[in-house]
Order: sequence, then C-alpha cells, then structure tokens
Amino acid sequence: MNLRTITLFLLLFIPLSIQARINIIDDSGQNISLKQPARRIISLSPGITELVFAAGGGNKLIGVVSYSDYPPQAKKIPQIGSYDSLDIERILALQPDLVIAWKSGNPEHQIQQLQQLGLTVYISEPRDFMQIPQTIRKLGLLSGTEPTAQQSATDFIKRFEQLKTRYKKDPHKKRLKTFIQIWNNPLMSVNGEHLISRVIEFCGGENIFAQAKGLTSTPSIEAILEEDPQVIIATGMAESSKQWLQRWLQWPFIRAVKNNRLYAVNPDHLVRHTPRILQGINEVCQKLNK
Repeated sequence: MNLRTITLFLLLFIPLSIQARINIIDDSGQNISLKQPARRIISLSPGITELVFAAGGGNKLIGVVSYSDYPPQAKKIPQIGSYDSLDIERILALQPDLVIAWKSGNPEHQIQQLQQLGLTVYISEPRDFMQIPQTIRKLGLLSGTEPTAQQSATDFIKRFEQLKTRYKKDPHKKRLKTFIQIWNNPLMSVNGEHLISRVIEFCGGENIFAQAKGLTSTPSIEAILEEDPQVIIATGMAESSKQWLQRWLQWPFIRAVKNNRLYAVNPDHLVRHTPRILQGINEVCQKLNK
C-alpha cells in the first residue's frame, strides 16, 4: 500500500469513526454517549413514547409502559410495566441500547438500577415550551432520525408562535387565580416550575400554588378555600374530571363555583409534555378567556 493510498484511507475512514459517536447532555445533566444511533429503544412514559415518535424513532421502540396509546401504533409495542413500576427483568431481556426515562415520574431507585446494570439511560423532563422541540431534536440525534426530528421541532415552534399571537396578553388585565387539580384522592396540584403551570400563565391565569416547594404538592382543602380560586382546572380523564369538579359544588362561596368556572381539560394534552401540549394551551386559553 503506497503513501497516497494510506492517506486516502485515513481521510475517508477515520473521520467516520470519530463522527459516529453521539454525545448529548440529558435533562439531569449527565452525558449520554452512543457509538452509533440507537436501534432498540425503550420508553418509560407515555409522553416519552410520543416524543420518540415525533422525532421519527417510533419504529425503533421495542418496549413502552402502559397507557402508551399515542400515536395508535404505540399500542402494538410490548409493554414493560407501568411508569411507576418497571419490569426490570423484561427490560433486560429486550436488550435495549437506549432507555429513555421520565425524571419526575419513574421510581428513582429503578432508574439507578438500570444504570448500574450497564444500560444507557437518557433522562427526560421538559420544563418549558421550548424544551419540547429541543428534546425532539436530541431524540432525533440519538435515534439517527434528525431530518424528521428537525421538521417536527420546526412545526412545533411555528404553531407555538401562532398561539402567542392569537392569545397575546393584555398587560392591564388581571390574572385569574387558578387551582390546577391533577389528582383527587389525595388532592394534588403542581408548582410554578411544572409545564402545566406555564400553560396556565401563558393563558392569563395565576397558579395559586406556584410557590410550593415540590414539583407536585398535596394542598389541604382549607388551603384551597383560603386562596378562593376564580378558576379550577381538572386534568383527570373525562368521567374522573366530572366527578372531581362536582366535589367543589359543596363550597358554593368559592368564586370558581359561584361563577361556574370549573373546567376539565384532556390530561393527555397537559400532563404529557409533547407537541400535543399545543392543543392543551388552546383548550386552556379558550376557557380562561371566556
């Protein structure tokens, strides 16, 4: 092999081997490194499943948790437990080269167990609107589907800007004090760092428990009555939300009850931090701007 041939080999093949490694910082601050795009991906939340599909990697999903029902193709993927109770043995048997975990939803000890067993675990937790397209781009890079991911991210940003124009804030309009109910027994809400709270703020509301210490909290009835919210928004499934909201009728002096401002919003459009959050924004803004 002459010098020219050796030089050509180095120019053509060595850069490819260098570029093949993927390095990305996840939402917990850890560096995720892959030698090549993931081919066998496991998602540990319904929302993450949606994000992987949005990034173009749906055909690489080999395992998901229960309630991963969007898009419809997700229903056909084998389940490896629920978001709060993972089947570790099942996950290992599927031999994933990438596991995508939900930071605030999956059991921390089980995520640590997966990491200790040598699996590559990307931890996801979008906390604001622009982190959703950022996450989609990252998942596209990890799964080798960058063009699809880039298009999804661009579409999200375009639609978000349209909503900003449609629901432009009036600086002189007073914000509506809002109680966000994400569960009924026990009563649960979210603080100002949660994306649901950011939706409320975007639409002109004020989360009455924005200053709570934890991302989620369990306020007492007394604390809610004392805040006297003008709006109550429930994020349970259709029948659940109806029952949750009926509960408040026993306190007719609350402004939300007095003025018939008890609203249910599709939880999949708020609880899952995916492109469908745009539908959640539209639903909430329509209700708060009546």
